Formats: sequence, structure tokens, C-alpha cells
Amino acid sequence: MRPRIDAFWGVVRRDGIVFITYRSQVITQVVGMLFNLTIFFFISRLLRSKLFHTPGEYFAYVVVGLVIMQVLITTLGLTPTQVRQELVAGTMERFLVSPFGASNGVVAMMLFPIFSSLITGGIMLVIATTVFGLPLAGTAPLALPIAVLGSLAFIPFALALVAVVIAFKQATVGTQFVVSGIAIVGGLYFPAKVLPAWLRWTSQVQPFAPAADLLRHTLVNQPLIEPAGVDVLKLVAFTAVLFPVSMWLLRRSIVYGQRRGTIIEY
Repeated sequence: MRPRIDAFWGVVRRDGIVFITYRSQVITQVVGMLFNLTIFFFISRLLRSKLFHTPGEYFAYVVVGLVIMQVLITTLGLTPTQVRQELVAGTMERFLVSPFGASNGVVAMMLFPIFSSLITGGIMLVIATTVFGLPLAGTAPLALPIAVLGSLAFIPFALALVAVVIAFKQATVGTQFVVSGIAIVGGLYFPAKVLPAWLRWTSQVQPFAPAADLLRHTLVNQPLIEPAGVDVLKLVAFTAVLFPVSMWLLRRSIVYGQRRGTIIEY
């Protein structure tokens, strides 16, 4: 067990060192978050809807959605791209020939992005609070374990995309569609109830909507759509069911590449 933990930590440490090497990333990320918040702050001033009583209520709603998008872009967007870069650089072989294994290596590669996305989400909340006057609820500290649970529920989707990258070497376009689709049906920018009836059911069959519901309730005290226990149960169930499935897909894609002799191609 100890060697495996050390291997996971080694991958996280490597990714952290690479990240801080590009020092301008932190500045550009903070500036980008500030621009996004500014855009939606002024959009909220124009909003007139029965779903939100005040512009500030919608701004609080969409800020939580933007925080979740940070996690989605990092896990679903960055991880498949990072795996492809490993294939291009020829460093994926280290996982393939090591006792640690390629599938464990891919999971380890997701840990630092998840950690960094939680940090950037916290920074976004600080900016929204200090610059735009977003009031945080007294239950805001509870958002951290919910965010961790939500991130675990998001991992299977990223692993499935990585499986596509390993098997077919391309997933960039598909990743963009997945992230955009989640933003629509997950209620990140607007409530799912405004969707047409034939599409509304999709908000009930993925973990992003309950994660957003719980985070909005704990961070900005917005009413829950469903009881908190139901939302937590959904997140746990999605993780428990989808993670083994996504790991199976990942392992099958590795075997598929090995049999075809394309596992280290890009």
C-alpha cells in the first residue's frame, strides 16, 4: 500500500512542480475569473425574471455555476489533454511499464487538477465577495466537503474521455461538447426548469445538478430543489456506480491500444 501511495504522491508532486513553473498561469487565471464575474455581474443587472427576485439573487446563482465550471474545465477539459500530451512527449510509457500501472497513473494525474480547481473556485468566491459584494451564508464552510464529493462524482466522466483519447487519440472536440452540454442541462447558468420538457429530464440523471443545488444552498443560502439527503445520496450513487464502469473503460482502452500496437502513438 505504501509504494502505491508514494506513487500517487509522486505524480501529484510532479504536476504541481510543472504548474508553478509557469508562473503567469496564476495571474491569467485570476484575471480571467475577474472578467467572467464582471460580465455576469452586469448581465444580472439587466435580468428581469420571475425565477429571481433581485439581480443579486441571479448573480449569486451564476457565481456558484462558474465555480463548478472551474472544476469541470479542469477535470473534463484538462485531463484528457494532459494524457494526450503525455503520449506526445513519450512519457506515458513510464506508467505502462511500471508496477503502478497506466490506469492508476491516469487517476493520479487527475488529483492535482482537482485540488487546483478547488483552490481557484475558492479564489473566485473571494473575488465575488470582496469586489462584487456577494454575501456568503454562514454554512459556507460545508461547501468544501460537498465540493470534494462533487469532484469525485465528476471523475468518471473525465476517465471516460481519457479512454477515448487512449483508444482513438482525439477527444478535444468531444470534450468541448460534453462541458457545454453539462453547462446547459446541469443548471450552471440558468435553472433547468426553463429547459423544454423533452430535455428537462437530463438534469435528473447526472451528478452536476445535485452538486450545484447543494453548493448554492450552503454558499449563498438559496433554496434546495430536493432535500439535501437526496442530493448527497445521488452524488454518492453516481460515484459508486460510474467510477468502476469508467475504470473498466479506461483499462479496456489500454488493452485495445496494446493489442493494436498503438498505445504509445499520438
